[in-house]
Amino acid sequence: MTTSHVAATVPLPPPVARPQDAQLRQDVRWLAATLGRVVGRLAGEDTFRAVEELRRACRARRLGVPGAPDLDTLLARARSLPPETARLTARAFTVFFILINAAEQAHRVRRSRQDDLAAAQRGSVRWSLRRLHEAGQGADDVTRALLTLDVRPVLTAHPTESARRTILDLQARLAEGLLTRDGAPEPQRRAIEGRLEGEVELLWLTEEVRRDRPSVMDEVSNALWYLEDRLLDAASRVNERLAQAFEDEFGRGLPAVTPLTMGSWVGGDRDGNPFVTAEITLAAARSARRAVLGHYALALADLTARLSVSERLAAVSPELRASLERDRQDLTAVWEQNRRRNADEPLRLKVSFMRARVEADPPGYASPAELERDLKLVADSLDAVGAAHARRALVEPLLAQVRAHGFHGYRLDVREDAAVHTRALDDLAATVGLGRLDGEAIRRELAGRRPLHAPQVTLAGPTEGTLQVFRVMRRSRRRSGPRRPRPTSSRARGPPTTCCACCCWRVKAASWTCHASPRSPASTSCRCSRRWRISSRRRSSCVRC
Repeated sequence: MTTSHVAATVPLPPPVARPQDAQLRQDVRWLAATLGRVVGRLAGEDTFRAVEELRRACRARRLGVPGAPDLDTLLARARSLPPETARLTARAFTVFFILINAAEQAHRVRRSRQDDLAAAQRGSVRWSLRRLHEAGQGADDVTRALLTLDVRPVLTAHPTESARRTILDLQARLAEGLLTRDGAPEPQRRAIEGRLEGEVELLWLTEEVRRDRPSVMDEVSNALWYLEDRLLDAASRVNERLAQAFEDEFGRGLPAVTPLTMGSWVGGDRDGNPFVTAEITLAAARSARRAVLGHYALALADLTARLSVSERLAAVSPELRASLERDRQDLTAVWEQNRRRNADEPLRLKVSFMRARVEADPPGYASPAELERDLKLVADSLDAVGAAHARRALVEPLLAQVRAHGFHGYRLDVREDAAVHTRALDDLAATVGLGRLDGEAIRRELAGRRPLHAPQVTLAGPTEGTLQVFRVMRRSRRRSGPRRPRPTSSRARGPPTTCCACCCWRVKAASWTCHASPRSPASTSCRCSRRWRISSRRRSSCVRC
């Protein structure tokens, strides 16, 4: 076949890019050249030529260059490649797409930094607040609106998202390296580029997907990578930018707001997935809990290293002294370990106690509110000695994270087909001699004292499995403690009577958001589209949140 040689001689026009994307184009060209060198070294020159000729031919066709090969010619060329060359050629394009993703990831950060200065990007936080200010909205009105915001990105185990965590780490390191390369002096730039080429070599030699089918816990691990390595810090930066932009536009500080929290279906969405069991849901919730507590522990370790305020130079508040005395009595080992080194550094000593509590198993804090209270004490102590900027830079980001993510990390949605709940409710009703329950019968049961199930009663396997899910929800809430966002939610799709049936199971303190399907019968009078909770009292009743 000679089509590739013809395609290679077709002159290609220069790339067309927006002025603001010029640096992205440079990154992509550099990464493409780097990949070409790697392919030539590791796969051979024949593979490199096949990749380059096919790339140029495809690009010429896309740009409509006269004399470029048509699609049938390109397909014939691809089919004519030897199997091993075809495999390596396909791999080269796959790796190139990963490199493009890394370049775009770096460029989004680059553009975001530029927009922070110029407020140029339409739809950004600063742009939005400026438009509100120009439209005559006052600071109080905007504050009230911000306090009502509840934005929750939800992670899903989509079947098309099968990237390994190793690949995600490589892509992240490439993006960070491209940003570090910006503006670096020439000798340092060459060293950075050498390290980046090493990452491209590793990417070429790493399998993109595992040979075995990923388990649900593999999917959970993948979701936690985004939570730990990206989303927790990203949400914190959103809060920081919101606070700074509000102050710049309205001339005063913004009260504590938590507009952004996280959610996940991974490990909780059992609708049609038999591998998502109650045990998997509990393991997913525990994994998220460990991840967020580990994140807090690292942040507190960094805070310990930074808060070197000496009581010889700054007065210690009575509240901080009293708190340290309680900590000394409760955590004697931590006190003995740090009392000499931090004898005159009370804030550093306090944070050491806080870190020990977070790292304990189970944590020494019964609830996120207790950790929040200690962080506020540290923040107020910095304010009291005039270190307001240190408070804002060091303590408030962690404080905002604890408010937003608690000890659960993200809200785990527990999803199930409504037919499963309907069958379980029918089974429960049958064991106590009741017929099939309609909406009115369900409300009567909710208002009464009689439980629909006792531990000694044997149920069908599917019904027992459904009940076990709610026991897991209860256990998860007890471990994570009370907080604003709920750790688990059940979104049962189907008639509202099915959703209300969940309340009959007397799952103490388990709360969720129940959404009726638009296809629900019009005759159903249940108001389950509202939010409900189950009372933890012996007499369980369905009440408005």
